This record gives sequence, structure tokens and C-alpha cells, in this order.
Amino acid sequence: MNILITNIELNRRSGTVVYVYELASALNANGYNVEVYTHVAGETAQELIRQGINVVTKLNQLKFVPDIVHAHHNLTTIDVLRRFKDIPIVYFLHDRTSFYDIPIRHSRILKYIAVDYNCLDRLHIEGRIPEEYTAVIYNWVNVDRFRLRSEFAEKPSRALVFSNYAKKNNHYKVIAEACASYGLQLDVIGEGTGSAVKNPEDFLAQYDLVFAKAKAAIEALSTGAAVVLCDFRGLGEMVNPENRSYLRKFNFGMKTLTRPFDAALMIAEIDKYNALHNQGNAIWIREKSSFTRVLAEITQLYEQTIRNYEKGERGIRDNRLHTLWVRCFVKTRISLPVRAILKLVRITKEMLQR
Repeated sequence: MNILITNIELNRRSGTVVYVYELASALNANGYNVEVYTHVAGETAQELIRQGINVVTKLNQLKFVPDIVHAHHNLTTIDVLRRFKDIPIVYFLHDRTSFYDIPIRHSRILKYIAVDYNCLDRLHIEGRIPEEYTAVIYNWVNVDRFRLRSEFAEKPSRALVFSNYAKKNNHYKVIAEACASYGLQLDVIGEGTGSAVKNPEDFLAQYDLVFAKAKAAIEALSTGAAVVLCDFRGLGEMVNPENRSYLRKFNFGMKTLTRPFDAALMIAEIDKYNALHNQGNAIWIREKSSFTRVLAEITQLYEQTIRNYEKGERGIRDNRLHTLWVRCFVKTRISLPVRAILKLVRITKEMLQR
């Protein structure tokens, strides 16, 4: 099977970049022909190239014609739709608010996959994608990389902020204040503080308590750490056996961060630390979100989509005006101030309604 993955950029290690890196690497290792198309081929792209995976910034540089496209982001998806006229696409949505993730509608997009129910809402509400064209495939953790610790501390002593958004002058200050009053040693891993690492699996087991969200939270949970959900958007809860299924529905992400940052609230969450819960959470997430399990689900989706397309199945009827509007809006959003963008959106919507 020839698989093309798209992503707006492949530089810094975050979000969909890590997702594409792990997915492409695994598909390649399992004997699939995989290539990646991106607008920015940075450090992560070079790592894939060193594995023998072709990463291109122009679609005419591909070595093969894909059988299926695993698409992230609207601009790269539109590029593929314009280049290849008879290839099915599965469109994966990872972000509830990013303009790069504004959904587009096209007959060759047979399935829209959200990584959680917050993104699913975006497909249904903002994208107006009918329910029968959508599904959810949760984020994964590579349990071979992120090992489960053998001992679980009864009380926390070391804590970690695991976030690319944490900086010394933002919500990190509140976390640091809470940890200091609790007597916890606090470290940070992430780009915002210049402390990002490519191998977080070698560090997470050293910490009893981790402050993180989304995929970072999943990885921390899998090692047996206690996890308090938080990031620049706000404060969530400590993950426990009672709330973990609900929190996973929303990828342990932004919709779960419902409270403002406050040291007293943070201390209240730290007080919930429970070694038995940590162990149970780890066993649970490692079974539910195993990379092997999710990879099998994704490759089955590819195979089924190709079969359905060959049988004549198509997605939502093409809406070229909508696709053009998305493309113009996103490109404009990159270059114009926010006020000008909002004015442009208002004018464009008024024109479309005439």
C-alpha cells in the first residue's frame, strides 16, 4: 500500500509533528510505502529522511502515486486534492481552534477522523460534516518507549511541567509557587523554556507528579506518574479512576482545562495524589491507548477506505466555493493582523449569503 501523509510543518517536536513522525516511522517499519508532504521540512523531516522515508515540499517530488492520503491540515489537503484527481483521502482533525484545522468538504474525503470529541464537535458544528462521515480515533502512547515504573512513591517528591507552552513568566509561575509551598522539587521540559527533549521517555519515570495536557499527559500517565491536567489555557483536574474515561473523551486536552490558575487550587489537586490510582491509571491507559492497537485501527481504516472508494463510494458533494474560502482565509490569516482578518471574515460571509 502506498500511503501519503500530509502536515503543515515538520520542524519542532509538538502535536501533529510527533504524531506524523511516529506514524510514518511505524508504517515504514511494517513494510508500507510511506511518504510525507509538508510546507516546512525542518528537523523532524530530516529525521524521517534518515530512516529512508521521502519527505517533500512539492508534490511533484513524490516517488509514487498514493493509494490513500492520510491528511492533516486544510492547506496541504487542498494541495493534494488539486494534484491528484482520483485518490481517496481520510482527513484527521487534531485541534479545536487552529485555522489550519478548519475542515473542508470534498467528495474524495471519505472519512473525517477526530482525535477526541471536542474535535468531533468542530467537524459537526463548524464543518457541518454529517455524522455518518465522521469517527473518533484517540491519541496513542508507544508503550515500548514509555516504560511502566516498578515502584510508586507513596508521597510525591519530584514534579515536572511537561509542556512546550510553559514559560517562566506565565502559568509556570503558579505551578512553581504551589510546588514550593508543597516542598516539591520542580523541573520543566518544553520548548518555551528551551528545555525540550527528543526522548521524554528517559525522563518521565523520574517524576512522581507531572503537569501536562493532551499527548504529553497520556505519555506521563503511561509511566505511572500522577498527572494534573493544565496548560496555558487553564487548570483541569488530577486524573483518577473516576474521571479518566471522561477526560480521555476529550484527549485530556483544552476542554478539560476549565478553571483559572490559582496556587490554592493547584495545591488542592496535588493533595489528591494516590499511588494506587497512579498504578491503575498507567495500566488502564497502556491498554486503551497502546500504539500497536491504534496503528491497527488506522491501517484498517486505510484498507476499508480504499475498498469503499473502488466500489464507487464518495464523500460529501464538492463545495468549491467553501474550499476556496478556507484556502483564502487561512493564507490571509498567516499574513494579516487579527482585526483585519475578522473584518475579512465578516465581509466574506456577507458576500456568500447574498
